[in-house]
Amino acid sequence: MLDRAHALLEPQGGPPSEGEVDLARRWDREFPGLGGRATYRITLPPRVDTEPMALLFSRVGNQVHVLLNDSTVQRWGTLGDPLFDATKTVRRVTLPAALLYADRPNELRVEVTIQAQRLGGLSVVRYGPVPQIEDLYSKQILRRDLAMLVFGAGLVGMGALTAVLWWRQRDPFYGWFSVAALLGVVRVIDRSWPDVPVSWPLWGAVAAICYTAHVALMCRFALIAVGSLSRGMRRAIDGVIVVVSVLDALAFALGMPLLMTIGFTFIPVLGLATLALVMREAFVSRSAKAWVLAVAIAGALVAGTHDVVMIRVAGASGLYNTYIQHGMFVFVLAMMWFVAERYNRSVASFQALNADLSRRVEERERQLHQAFDSLREQQHHQSVSIERQRIMREIHDGVGSQLVGLLNMVTRKGTDPTALKEQVQMALDEMRMAVDSLQPAHDDLGTLLATLRYRLQPRLQAAGIGVIWDVAELPELRQLSPPVVLHVQRILLEAFTNVMKHAHASQVEVQVRWQEEAAPRVMLRITDNGIGFPAGVRAQETQAHGRGLDNMRARAAAIGASFDVQQSPNGGVSIALEWQVERAPPSSGFHDNPGHG
Repeated sequence: MLDRAHALLEPQGGPPSEGEVDLARRWDREFPGLGGRATYRITLPPRVDTEPMALLFSRVGNQVHVLLNDSTVQRWGTLGDPLFDATKTVRRVTLPAALLYADRPNELRVEVTIQAQRLGGLSVVRYGPVPQIEDLYSKQILRRDLAMLVFGAGLVGMGALTAVLWWRQRDPFYGWFSVAALLGVVRVIDRSWPDVPVSWPLWGAVAAICYTAHVALMCRFALIAVGSLSRGMRRAIDGVIVVVSVLDALAFALGMPLLMTIGFTFIPVLGLATLALVMREAFVSRSAKAWVLAVAIAGALVAGTHDVVMIRVAGASGLYNTYIQHGMFVFVLAMMWFVAERYNRSVASFQALNADLSRRVEERERQLHQAFDSLREQQHHQSVSIERQRIMREIHDGVGSQLVGLLNMVTRKGTDPTALKEQVQMALDEMRMAVDSLQPAHDDLGTLLATLRYRLQPRLQAAGIGVIWDVAELPELRQLSPPVVLHVQRILLEAFTNVMKHAHASQVEVQVRWQEEAAPRVMLRITDNGIGFPAGVRAQETQAHGRGLDNMRARAAAIGASFDVQQSPNGGVSIALEWQVERAPPSSGFHDNPGHG
């Protein structure tokens, strides 16, 4: 082990000095807040055999040029370029046997450039055969660098996982852990990445502030985990983050590392307060988890105190390893146990809630089904009652009135048999129409007209009246309910009855058309070639002559149709019914044309 060297030290803004130095003393201890250059000369013994030798630098930096007997053997970074920092890890150098003198001492010259507060300079050096140096180097890498990388990977994974949990549940428990873990990753980057693309001292301030917030927020998370985060402690943690962050920023901005050291002393104090509160909770609740957490906090506290006292305060240069990463890794593992346990409780709670909600939904669905069945049964009974009343009313007003008239005619002496027969026929027509209206029309107006034609054709032919049925192809229509069918039947029956009784016509034409313009509608027209209206009576005045046309108008209004009576060009009467109605959804197509007669 080589722990002394002849050095030329050239601090920025200070006088140079030359002489023998103790390599166990750090540059920042001798020149606090100053950067500069240094050249270290170490005498190595003559080569004993032909095997190469090696050097192990426990710490060297920040940019380094290593020469053996005035020949360059290694460079780390470019002298004076602050974007590279060789102090992140231990460094080894192989010294070729060809450069080593066997007959006289060898000179090792190490030239370094140093940035303030960056732990630069040269620490103790180990010199020996390559296999032994390689073995030491591997152990140092395993203890320092690999542990730091594992710690960083764990922080990244756990921070990302808890961030997702926070995003889904908005639970501050997960949120604070995620922030603390991701801030700790910055510390790992600072300890592992030699050429961070951020200028110094800005990067130094950022790394120090993130590390402070990382430790303080881990304390906050620990208190949340055991339920001991009071308002006063929350304010204390926030205050420590603010005060130490300000001190760190001032330390790098003003070149006063003492401010940063003062700020670091707040961290163990905060850790002690957190440990005390966790232990109190462990005693009160007798919780095994709280005791595990207390042990983890105590371990991290001991490691952090060691690093602050033995390295930061004492100014040791490379002789001591830092242990805070190990202590914090154990602490983070304990925290992750709390996260997993809380997540399991949340999942179990959600599952119980889902089961309860499913039970309630099933119960509500059962109640709704019962209510729906009851309502459907009520609607059915109501529909049956309404239909029964409608049939009774139609029979009373239609067939009933015809039968009453027939009864009067039968009981009166000298009744004309022809009139009696006509009255019987009308009663039969009323009854048939009532029956036909109950048959399913399937939204097909063509079927309705064809049925009516079948009923009336014999009577019209017997009366000597020819019928022309000009019914175009009709689509299926909506809302052809029994009341609507009966209204249409009665309008047409009344029209044909008027033709047979009063028109003295020889021919009647039934014309039905479907029109899509503006609004879809059915246009139905009945025209006869009879004698027309009485002399001096206009078509607009027909509402005052007889109840038949008034009944037809009323029935048309009941189905939302317009009704019009006009004098036809051939002298008879033309009755038009225009009915706005929607198409039914396409299913079975159009009804066949009943044809012309």
